[in-house]
Parts: sequence; C-alpha cells; structure tokens
Amino acid sequence: MKYITCCFTRSLLCAVLLTGMLPAHTVAEVNWDPGISLGNMYTDNIDLTTDNEEHDFITALSPEITLNIVEQFTNLSLFYAPTYASYLRFPENNTFRHDAALDFSRQITRTTRLEISNGYRYTEDPLSESIDADYDRDTTVRQGREPYTTNTAALSVINQFGPDNSIALDYEYYLLSNRDPALEDSNHHRPGITVTYWLIPDRYCAETEAAYTKRDFDASENYNDISGRLRLIRRITPHFDIYAEYTHELTDYVSETEDYQVFSPVLGFSWDEYIDYSLTASFGYFFRKNDQSGSDSGPVGTIEGRYAWEPGASLLLNASAGYDRASGGSEELGFNPFYDVAGTVTYPMGRHLHANLFTGYRWNIYTEESPDREDTLWRAGAGLAYQALPWMLVQLNYAFQDLNSNIDTEDYTENRAELTITLNPRQPLRLSD
Repeated sequence: MKYITCCFTRSLLCAVLLTGMLPAHTVAEVNWDPGISLGNMYTDNIDLTTDNEEHDFITALSPEITLNIVEQFTNLSLFYAPTYASYLRFPENNTFRHDAALDFSRQITRTTRLEISNGYRYTEDPLSESIDADYDRDTTVRQGREPYTTNTAALSVINQFGPDNSIALDYEYYLLSNRDPALEDSNHHRPGITVTYWLIPDRYCAETEAAYTKRDFDASENYNDISGRLRLIRRITPHFDIYAEYTHELTDYVSETEDYQVFSPVLGFSWDEYIDYSLTASFGYFFRKNDQSGSDSGPVGTIEGRYAWEPGASLLLNASAGYDRASGGSEELGFNPFYDVAGTVTYPMGRHLHANLFTGYRWNIYTEESPDREDTLWRAGAGLAYQALPWMLVQLNYAFQDLNSNIDTEDYTENRAELTITLNPRQPLRLSD
C-alpha cells in the first residue's frame, strides 16, 4: 500500500502544481466527464498455471471520472477509475484496482512546448495489459493473483525551430512493485534527446536519437544501457519516404555479467498517399558482440499496413522481427530476439453495433537464460460493442491466449469472456461559464 499512497500523492501534488501554472487572467474551459461500468468476466485459468487450472467469475464495478481543463496555451487532463473486483469461487482474491492518468501540455513560448504525463495502475489481473489488440505488453509469464503496481512518469520539452525541425529532451521513470515476494521489483530512469532536421526542406532529413537507461532490480544485476540512432530520410514525394537507419547500443552490467554491444543497420520506406490505406516497412539485421563469449545475430524489420474500405471498417496488419530486453516485467530474462505478427479487423454491423476480430503470434528467444528459453505466444479474440442508448454502451469480448515454452512450468492456456455495461452522459458536464 505504500506504493499506492506514494504514487497517488505525487500525482495529486503534480496536478495541483500544474493547475497553478494556468494564468490567473485567462478563462479556462473545465469539463467533467463521469461514468460507471459494471462487468462480469469468466476465466478458465485465473492463475495462468500449467496444471490444476481453476475457473472463476469476476464481477467488477468501476466508477470513473475524467476532468479536462483547456486554456489558450494549456491543456490538463486527469483520469481516475477505482474498481472493486469480486471473485465468486475464490473471494480471497477480492480487491480494489486503481487506474489513474495525468496528461499536461503547455506552450511555454511560441516555439517551445512542455509535456508531462503519468500513468498508474494497481491490479491483481496478470493479463491486465494484454487483452487489447494494440498493446506494448510484458510477454513474460506472471502467475497467481497477487497485486502489483506499475507507474510510468514522463516529461518532454520540445522546441520547434523551423516548419519541420525540432529538438526534444525527454525523461521517463518506470516503477514495478510486486506484492508477491517471488517476483522481482524494478525501476528505470531514461533521459534522452531526439533531433529532427531537414537539411534540404522536403527532400533530405536527418533524425538522431540518443538515450541513457539506468535499470535497478531487487535481485538481478543492475545495468546501464546507452543507445544511439541515426536515420537519414529521402522524401521522394509528399507521401513517400525512403530511409536508411543505424542503431548502436551498449549494455554495461554493474558487476560480473558479460557486457555487450548491438549494431543494427536498417533500410525502410513509408507510404501514405491515400486516406484509406498506408504501408510502412523496414528490413535489416542486428549483430550482438559479447565481450567474452561468441556473438549472435538475426533479422530486424517491420511491415505495417492499414486499409479502410468504408466508415468504421478497417484492417490493420503488422509484423516485426528484432531484439528487445525482457526487463521491467514479471520476469527478468535478459536479451530477447523475437518474431511477431498480428492483425485486427473492425467492422460496423449496424448503425449502433460494431465488431472486431484480432489475432497474433509471437516467438521469444531468451538467449541469456541457461538453458536457452523459447516461448511461443498465440492470442486471438473477438468483440461486439452495442450503443444501446446515447448514454449506454454494452460490450461483449472474448480473448484466448496460449503460451508454450520449453520450460514446462511456464506453459499456460486461458480463455476469458466478459460482458460490460458502461453508462456515460451524452456530453461532458461543463463546470466553467
């Protein structure tokens, strides 16, 4: 609970300070958007275990509030949704969940903008961030229903010096705290800088990025990561760019673990000539050079396509290959080459009824584990959203996940289905004159 109190206190203090930055002589527009949702979810494997799977029905009642303050040069948005989760078969898991977010932006000068954000979550659901089709998720395995806390705070200062030229200074802090003593707590600090400069307007551009990451763990060895990226862009038409990119990373462990460097050249293009469809792709390779042991390598690339054929209907396809770090999640597994493919279809089945389908596959290779560990994760799902009344939304969702690992104790399969009713006013309530 100390992490909940600490994070809430910081967010509240930050909100008060940011609100105080609004000029006293200007009139701000203040909108309040309340809501409440009631849902019931069935899962056939609440603990994500290999054997002795247990099912349960989980009822969740969640009031929520969004407060937006808009002034001529300033925007502030606050969101908070406490949720009471009640388990039918295993009431010892009953708990309060908390989701909160803060987003702030201010135009400091004509060319300089300040952005601040904070996202907080306290939950016992091991897959709370893995059900949506589009997500940046922890693909390691979290078992059990012990609560955990995540908090991400970010600050950016962006200066625009020219129509398309900019320099951005960024800082991010991430915290993971687990109640389960078998899982490792972690945090990281990540300052960085990104510069975009058009050498010849609308023809040649250079984009550079540098970042330093300091990762701390309770049990695993701490390390520092320095990364740099340079992308040279050639604009062929207003809607078609080609580019060459090079990324270099250095990972330096504080103590005895072997340090390494990664070199990654890539060629790519981006095409968005038509409003209904677009395509981006990149192809390259990475080479990892270890200080003592042998080196390894693999492909790097992305393909992302979007196609819309009528209002509300769209198809998204993306595939990627490359490398990552399994750090800051439920397991600390080190260097991680991966292959990933996913697709999402949304389609309007009527004026007030929309459907979606999604599927995905990911292959993770954890080369720093002994013996080497490989996980394959299949996921699929479908959903219906029905706007029953202007102020009532009814949603029915189904999701399937199957993780197969060469470490047998990490395997799991889960099916979950959820019916949710959400009530919101048709228009936000305006609190200012």
